[in-house]
Amino acid sequence: MSVATAIDWDEWRSSYDDMDFADQQAFYRLVAQLHPTQQSFDPESANGAFDVINGLELSVVELGGWDGRLASGMLTRADVGSWDNYDLLEVPQVCTHLGYRLLVLDDYIWKRPIVGDVFVACHTVEHLRVRELAELFDALRTFWVYLEAPITQDGADWTGYRGSHILEVGWREIGEMLSLRGYTWEGGSSVTGLWSR
Repeated sequence: MSVATAIDWDEWRSSYDDMDFADQQAFYRLVAQLHPTQQSFDPESANGAFDVINGLELSVVELGGWDGRLASGMLTRADVGSWDNYDLLEVPQVCTHLGYRLLVLDDYIWKRPIVGDVFVACHTVEHLRVRELAELFDALRTFWVYLEAPITQDGADWTGYRGSHILEVGWREIGEMLSLRGYTWEGGSSVTGLWSR
């Protein structure tokens, strides 16, 4: 049996709608094998968002935190008490803080309520279809939402992109979706957003 040495990203995009949860896990196992290092967050932006939140012993729920690197830095803050990282698979973890937990999903996270003070997804939402994003936002039971994503205001065609980006919409529609669910825009940049409820 030969081991794959490359990923056909456009083939994955064209097959996406026919893939179930187990298929997606298998795909991301291949991604982890071929691309084990993933640091997809901006610590300065994340710290700036938490400065605005200005909470006390915040419980954070992260989707797609990979190796826990963002959590490792953020748990040094006095205002962050716990950090649950929900991901598709387990990769070697860098976060050893007692307040950190990696929770490997056995089904899509939006199949259950997502409960905590802050929901964080850094370079994760662009890997979902807009219908999945809507289900994710419907499941949120958090007071704050912090997102980082390399997307435009109005979305993009990802054909030919060397990565697993598939989201059909941009920041404008993400903001509208969160607004419909009771969230208010608090600020951000061209690649980040912070909302409160």
